[in-house]
This record gives sequence, C-alpha cells and structure tokens, in this order.
Amino acid sequence: MTSSLSLDLAAIGAAALCLVYMRRDTRPVPPGPRPLPLVGNLLDLPKHEQWLVYQEWSRRYGSDVVHMNVLGTDIVVVNSAQAAAALLGQKSAIYSDRPRMPMLGELVGLGWHFGFMPHGDNWRAHRKLFAQESGASAIQGYNEQETKWIKTFLKNLRDDPKEFLMHIQHMASGLALETTFGLQVQPSGQPDPFIAATKQAVEALTETGLFGTYFVDFLPALKYIPSWFPYATFRRQAKEWRKSSDIAAHVPYELLKKNIATNDYVPSIGSKILSAGVEEEETVVRQTTAAMFANGSAAVVSALSTFILAMRLYPEVQAKAQKEIDQVVSGRLPDTSDEANLPYITAIVREVGRWQPVVPLAFPHMLSADDTYEGYHLKAGSIVFPNAWAILHDPNVYPEPHIFRPERFLTTDGTLNPDVKDPDAVWGFGRRACPGRKMGHSTLFGAIAAMLATFDVKPAFDENGKIIVPSGEYGAGMLRYPKAFECRIETRSVDAMALISAD
Repeated sequence: MTSSLSLDLAAIGAAALCLVYMRRDTRPVPPGPRPLPLVGNLLDLPKHEQWLVYQEWSRRYGSDVVHMNVLGTDIVVVNSAQAAAALLGQKSAIYSDRPRMPMLGELVGLGWHFGFMPHGDNWRAHRKLFAQESGASAIQGYNEQETKWIKTFLKNLRDDPKEFLMHIQHMASGLALETTFGLQVQPSGQPDPFIAATKQAVEALTETGLFGTYFVDFLPALKYIPSWFPYATFRRQAKEWRKSSDIAAHVPYELLKKNIATNDYVPSIGSKILSAGVEEEETVVRQTTAAMFANGSAAVVSALSTFILAMRLYPEVQAKAQKEIDQVVSGRLPDTSDEANLPYITAIVREVGRWQPVVPLAFPHMLSADDTYEGYHLKAGSIVFPNAWAILHDPNVYPEPHIFRPERFLTTDGTLNPDVKDPDAVWGFGRRACPGRKMGHSTLFGAIAAMLATFDVKPAFDENGKIIVPSGEYGAGMLRYPKAFECRIETRSVDAMALISAD
C-alpha cells in the first residue's frame, strides 16, 4: 500500500515537472551573465557606475542588448544607438511605459512628476501641457528672465568666484522658479527654502532613480515594513526625502495661486496657464509646473558644473571658444540669438552632454508587449534600461570618447557637421524624451557663451604653490555631478568687467 502510494506521488511529481518544463519559455533571450536558481542575477547587479558594467557586458557577450533576471524580473539593457532607435524609437508604442518603483514614486513621493508616471491618459495630459509651455516658440517669451539670471550668475562669479558651484545652483533654481511661478529666490549664499527643497528632491531622485537600487523595487511589499524596524533604513530615508518632494509639488503652486488672487504676481508659465482657464484638472497643472521647476534645476546644474571642469582640464578649448566669441560679438554679452554664428560654442554644449551625460543610465522604460530583436525574445514586462553612456561613448561614432573634443561636431571649415550624430541620447529616448530640451539648451548655450566672454577658468594652487589638478571624478547615482573641485575663475579684462556690471 505504502509502496503504491509512493509510486503514485512520484508519478504526480514527474508529471508536474514535465508540465512546468513544457510551459517554460524556451525562446532565446539576449545574452548576459548566467543566473543562479531563485535569485537569478541578483548578485550580478552592479552597485556603482552601472553604465560602465553594462557597456563591458556588451563587449563580453558580443551583443548591443544584454539581459538578466533578478528575482523573477527581466531586465534588458540597450547599449547602442542602433538598438535604441530600433526598439525605443521605431517601437515606442510598446516601450513607453514605466516600471513601478515603490521607493521613488510611493515612499519618497516623486510619483507626481510625469517623467515617472506609467504610460496612459494621465501621463499624456501632463506631457502635452509641459511640451506646450516649453517648446521653441513658448520659451522666447522668457528670454528676458534668462538674460537676467545669467547676468546675476556672472555677478556672483565676479564677487565670489570660489563658490561657483553654489552660484550655478542659485541661477538654475532662480530661473526655473521665476519662469514657472513668478517667484524669487534669496541672493546666492543666503538660506532659501526653494533651493533647499530642490537640492534635497534632486538628491532623492539621484539616490532612488536607478531601478533596483533598493530591494523594495523588486519586492514592493517591503514598503509596508514599519520605519522603526531595524532593517528599514530605506523607510527612514524616504520619510526625510518626502518632505522636500512635497514642498516642490505644492508650495510654489499655492503661492502662485495666492498671488494671482490678490493680483500681485509676476507673469510666468504658471500664471499664463491659470489665467487662460485651461481644461486640464488642477492636479495636472500643479504637477506639471512642479515638474518644470524640478527639471530646470537639475540638468542645468550638472551640465554647467561639467562645463567648468572641462574648461579647467582643456584650456585650449576655452581659448578657441573665446576667440570665436571675440570675433563675432563686440560691446555686449553673447546670447542665444548669436548661436548661428557661434558653431564652436554649440559644439561645446553638445560635447558637455556627450562627455559626461547628466543621466548616464536613462530612467527605465517598461516593455508592454512581447518583442524581438536580432532573433532574441524580449518579454512583456521587462525593465528596459537605455545606456546613454555606452551610446555616447561608442568609439565607432565618437572616436576617443573619453576626451573632451568639441571639434568632433565640426567640419574642417568650422561649421557644424551634419554627418556627426547629434548626442540626442542626452535627452532621453522615444516618447519619453525630455520635452524641455529646447529650454535646457537655451539656458546652457546662453550661460556658457556669456561666461566664456567674460571669464577665464584657470588652475588653482595649493599652499606650496603647486597646481591642483581636479580628479575629474563624479558622484554616484542616477544624476551625475562632478565631485567638488578647485579652480580660479577670473575676469578676462576691464571690458569684460564692464559687461558684467552693466545693467
């Protein structure tokens, strides 16, 4: 009897195993490290500079698309411009969703930003409004504010050049706050609640924006662990970050509404939207304007910091750029209206983004339907990472990619070369590409051109008179910022000083 029962159980077990085997998806997935039972590639997840690890995997496995599975979640990394165009571009309809990220969206509370919303009607409403108010024609109405804040930046550099990183943050936050809400920040160096909240919100995004950095991304139920629990450090971190997230999402908008009610406001994107009586729900307006403020404060700070680092490390680039400006512009500061006549400055802006991209591993997409690429099966629900770093450092497209060389974007006669790929991976991919690209480029071009016209970036010296060479290292996380470095920033001439001081 017992023997018969054992045989029956063995037969049932064998049948179950056969059924599982028959149902197992045997279609080939892109190559990647060999997974372990149960945990998959959990131990293979890189903890630092993930973009470099994934780029190396492409070389190791001979594929521009690589795959891993972590705790049952399929992850696909796209490491070439060709693959990005074929998948995220041509098939954007099925590559435009976002994965659920409980740490960033639910615990930190950054789910109000449309960049992190799942694909759908709510996301479309936010993106449409953002694109409408940040396109090429719309931003022309804010040239005056941009010029004002760039001049403020120059004056702050003149008065306290050692604090250049602080002045960059002040300009970026001040410009974004005024153009979006008509509000003003305190002078550079003085405590300001908006700048403080912005910096903390960006810190939160930097730390939580890479899917899988926190286990709760893979196991959402972990978000219910009490914050006092011994292993719930992530809950306590999220609680602190959420304060700044809530300030950015609510306070500037409520102040704008109050100012409009008393007819005491500065015209802005927000006041324009509210005065027009748009059809969108108030939540859409509030969250979209908050996203405009946040976007303007993050990318510009990183890119301008990188620009100053590049000028310190590549003085020959600075000299060449200043020569071009001196030949084209006289008696005034250059601005975006001069761009057609300043191709080398445009090339510098492009190279800043290519050399040290703000977001080296782009925010993850999620595949909403099964797909194939080069004979490989890509499963619906896969998390898809576009590796902007690998794309922008492809030596076949950009020779010697680790060198800062604006000339790569120019022809031999100094004009922009249409045959060299625009480093548009800087701005994202497919339907999820940043709709604020025009506004961001305008600010970067204006600030870079004005600074080159008026200042020299030179080496700093230590107490023994030796030149201090910046390490060129960057902090970790989704958004990249150069680690603090020293340099001397000096006005170029008496004429330059007069341009800075002129009202």
